[in-house]
Amino acid sequence: MNVEKHTKNMYNKFGREYQRTREERHKSRVYNEFLEVPCMVKAVGNIKGKKLLDVGCGAGVHIKHYISKGAKCCGIDLSQTMIEMAKQNCPNVKFKVGSMTKLPYKNSSFDIVTASLSIDYIKDLIPILKEISRVLKKGGVFYYSNESPIASAREVYEDKNFKIVGIGKFVDKKTGKQIALGRGWDERLAEWEMVPGMLMKTYNKTFRTQLKNLRKAGFELIDFIDCKPTPAFKKYDSKAYEVFSKFPLFSIYVSQKK
Repeated sequence: MNVEKHTKNMYNKFGREYQRTREERHKSRVYNEFLEVPCMVKAVGNIKGKKLLDVGCGAGVHIKHYISKGAKCCGIDLSQTMIEMAKQNCPNVKFKVGSMTKLPYKNSSFDIVTASLSIDYIKDLIPILKEISRVLKKGGVFYYSNESPIASAREVYEDKNFKIVGIGKFVDKKTGKQIALGRGWDERLAEWEMVPGMLMKTYNKTFRTQLKNLRKAGFELIDFIDCKPTPAFKKYDSKAYEVFSKFPLFSIYVSQKK
């Protein structure tokens, strides 16, 4: 089973439980609510009157914000379960179940395309980037978020005394032992659990790979935003707030169709 089909099955089966943890602001989901969502909403700027497509729209969380900013929105997601919730959350928006590899929209239909934490479910970016370019108007802007290059480069080390997740050289001052950590050139398929039983698979790609793929698909990178936590994050998880105030967990790539 390929990763895209696996992702669809996971969201169809566990999507409502996943969304519940987000709405209840469970500690495992505060990263969405206090890092990625507010940063993406801020990044798109003034979108009043713009036609916007959210790819991998989930339950319509982002679209709800985009509508409040005056955008005319459409949404598409692999999962029927997520689209059902999106229709409930945003009843006046046209949602479709479908793949980002073959978008069911006409050429040059949108001023803006967004994709929040969804691009990394796809191994080969070129076909989907070309599809996004096709449905964007000339000069249109594509915003997508994923794990930041810094966060992706972290490596885990653990022994009986330490557990370290980081990048760089670490020294045990008692023994003089040195530990070098990092995987900045490592492209891989990561496996992790979203909620109990919801086993996800995502592709980690280097900044260089993503930049090259954007250029091949006819985009120009015009901005790169590291997501900073909002002050409200501190209320829900002060330790995580401190960590992600020091380095970005997510980044946003802003590209313009040439």
